[in-house]
Amino acid sequence: MMTIGDLIKKKRLENNISARELSRRSGVSQPYLSQLETGKNDNPSLNAIDKLSKGLGVTLLELLIDSGYINESDVNKEKEG
Repeated sequence: MMTIGDLIKKKRLENNISARELSRRSGVSQPYLSQLETGKNDNPSLNAIDKLSKGLGVTLLELLIDSGYINESDVNKEKEG
């Protein structure tokens, strides 16, 4: 599994978005984004992850599942129950 910072950086680069642009789109400061992407901060707030997901054009759920914060099978169980 990738860390949340690795995943954010990967998605940012896949979409050809600079760190400065993602910061602008998401409202998350560039220094904070840099800390996430370099692993200096590996415990971001849910609010920051949500803002970054919107800036990347993906869902919060997608980022949380892809980074291993939550398990997709647990989400499916919740939907069924």
